[in-house]
Amino acid sequence: MSGDMSGDSNAHRVVVAGHGMVAARFVEELQTLAAPGAVAVTVLGAEPHLPYNRLLLSEVIAGRANINALTLPAASEPVVVRTDTTVVSIDRAAKAVTDADGVVHDYDTLVLATGAEPRVPLPTDDLRGVRTLRTIDDCRDLAAAARPGRRITVLGGGLLGIELACGLAHRGAEVTVVHRTPALMDRQLDAAAAQVLADSLRAQGIGVLLDVEVVDVIGHDGAVCGLRTADGAELPSDLVVASAGVVPRTELACAAGLPVEHGIVVGVDLRSPEDPAVAAIGDCAQEEGRWTGMLAPGWEQARRLAHDLVGRPVRASGSADAVVTLKARGLSVVTMGAAGGAGGAGRTVTLSDPGAGRHVSVEVAADRVVAATCIGAPDLAADLTAAFERRTPTPKDPTHLLFAELPTGTGAGQGADRTNLATMPGNATVCRCNGVTKREIVGAHAAGDRDVEAVAARTRATTGCGGCASAVEGLLAWMEEVDPPSDTRPANATPLSTPAAADAHATLGAHPSPGSP
Repeated sequence: MSGDMSGDSNAHRVVVAGHGMVAARFVEELQTLAAPGAVAVTVLGAEPHLPYNRLLLSEVIAGRANINALTLPAASEPVVVRTDTTVVSIDRAAKAVTDADGVVHDYDTLVLATGAEPRVPLPTDDLRGVRTLRTIDDCRDLAAAARPGRRITVLGGGLLGIELACGLAHRGAEVTVVHRTPALMDRQLDAAAAQVLADSLRAQGIGVLLDVEVVDVIGHDGAVCGLRTADGAELPSDLVVASAGVVPRTELACAAGLPVEHGIVVGVDLRSPEDPAVAAIGDCAQEEGRWTGMLAPGWEQARRLAHDLVGRPVRASGSADAVVTLKARGLSVVTMGAAGGAGGAGRTVTLSDPGAGRHVSVEVAADRVVAATCIGAPDLAADLTAAFERRTPTPKDPTHLLFAELPTGTGAGQGADRTNLATMPGNATVCRCNGVTKREIVGAHAAGDRDVEAVAARTRATTGCGGCASAVEGLLAWMEEVDPPSDTRPANATPLSTPAAADAHATLGAHPSPGSP
């Protein structure tokens, strides 16, 4: 669609099939950008719930998040949201979709945001006790099933599998991780780092079986009682949780005759090459031959498609998923960049201390951090992340990166203190998922936001992976000290009149306007 939309009776009809995190972001972006009356949006979500943060489901299992706090801000009128509504067919000639109740929804643009479903890599024969973690209902079931003495096997040693294993073990279950390759998190870690991670899990009482192929589920009286491996061994288990990746949901697109490979094929404009009236974003989409299965690129697609629909196209902002953080009880694992990406021009320094559960590897090229792995070193991980994202110059001798705090550190990691927060530049990124800076969080505080929930509603900080929550809390606590609410200031004080408050906003370069995001 070209040209700006105008608010008249001929509103552009947008139907969104799916209501996950990417779909919710798309609708929010479109509402913000479109002129009043220019678009008529209908969202059809298969789940009975409003959209929620799936990335934090493992945090609920671990007891570090409340399931009732995962719900994302609801779309406001005039957007029509229908929950518990599954789209069953697309009539591209008529530009209409039909839902499971037989209701037809006409569209000018159809946005497929159907997401992905967990892959279960073995036959289950409908046995009770085989679970996945993808929805709120899955989360409730797993939390209820995990209890002391329960033998639980997690199939898959990737990010989610390890987070799940730690959370289930925290609930008292006897947990074993079974991974089909010789190294955990093999998409992110090399062999040495993966070994440190495996040892750290075992130190927490979690079993780790590597290079093991599970070929069958053993059942008794209709329920799982174990697993059989390729070498014939049997692994007793009361519950099996599959965490072996996801498969894009492409059934609707296939049935409608749209091109599908691994995901729904779309171009750089996020439209199907077969039908420009149909777009796809998020986990179901394969853009220009690429499929990531990560949230940040999906949010980037939502932003671009919304801008395109109102006639204000924007370019992709680049890779948004270069930093990977493992959220697991008792573990600190952060990776960034791609090792070897400097084409042989980089220098790599490594500190491996398995006895202390610590492994750090940093690759430097052209005096910049281009890749790093940090296990068991959260403070250093925070500093390296800041250097990586802001492309800060590194010391001439890169070994100094391993033994001293970087002068450019944001202090936004677990070891943040008041000094670090005070010296953090205003443009330092605090929430990587949403690109929220210190300046925006301080601005939210100046506008009256005094807790994490209020800051999240204004800026989106903490609504992604949740890894920045402690940093946001620290910034708010710091701002309460340097710029307290008016009812706690001395009678003769004016906003930002204290030296500490002046220093805080001098760091930002300018005092943010109240009410500005």
